[in-house]
Amino acid sequence: MSACQTQDETRALNEALFEKLASTDPLLVKEAVDAVNDFTRSKMREDGFARAIMPFMPISNDELDRQVQTDKPVKIVDKEPDSPAAITVGFATLPDAIYIRGPRYPVTFARILSPKFTKDTDELRTWIMDIRQVLSDNAIKDMLAEEDGKFISACNTAIGAAGTTNVTSGVIQHQNIAGGWTRDTLWDGTTVLPSTPSNLEVQTSLVNNLTIKQINKLTRQEFGGDFAQEVMKNGWTSTEFMGHRWIITIKKGIIANNAWYMFAEPKFLGKAYELEPTTMYIKREAFMLEFFSYETIGSTIGNTNAVARVNIS
Repeated sequence: MSACQTQDETRALNEALFEKLASTDPLLVKEAVDAVNDFTRSKMREDGFARAIMPFMPISNDELDRQVQTDKPVKIVDKEPDSPAAITVGFATLPDAIYIRGPRYPVTFARILSPKFTKDTDELRTWIMDIRQVLSDNAIKDMLAEEDGKFISACNTAIGAAGTTNVTSGVIQHQNIAGGWTRDTLWDGTTVLPSTPSNLEVQTSLVNNLTIKQINKLTRQEFGGDFAQEVMKNGWTSTEFMGHRWIITIKKGIIANNAWYMFAEPKFLGKAYELEPTTMYIKREAFMLEFFSYETIGSTIGNTNAVARVNIS
């Protein structure tokens, strides 16, 4: 409940929403559903770290590509072709012929569903908490975890196991660095991503909310200037550090302690599409109300050189 919203105001909003949900008028029911939908979509984009790293773009049916082997929606994305380096030659020498091939990769789509919630409508009559808040929070909780979990799983697949050479880049993109969180290990970590043939710099770092507290232990000498004092007084409030953006997540079941993921700019990383935005389905039969959220999205890491991971120990 908003701090400036009283219980009476919340109860009035709930009663208005309840009347629309309980109505047999399709227009009123649609108004109630739209009210929940608007709130759900804004929360989805605020809380999911995957969307902050690789933003989703809307896609329409006419932009999809048909496939022989499946009826499921697919989008084929072109990838920048590689080209050999220029060379110095003598006069009267023609260049070798290189046949141009344009690599492509598919973005396949899947539907994500929240659990289905049921409630007796008579039990909604006396609520003093904001029903819309409860509906949206419960409906998107598992969807956000599923979306972010699938994204990190794809990242782990792309970079491979710790200490192994990535078959695509020819370098190690998942490294273990000993020595704890220090100025040296932080800067050593930022060399992993640019070490690939793509020479990409880190634009976004992702750690969990316990790992960032280890970074907060850096001394004044390591932080430099008054930043150490600011962190000690106010905690980690900066989103820009070491020249790039940091995202802190509470999803410790997805981002392990002392794991540090780094990503290049979205244009180098891949593509993410939203075929059907987050929608709340609400159905009322007699006195029982049921509702759940769903969305249809697709994302693919098209360039494995744009992801790196470091484990600090």
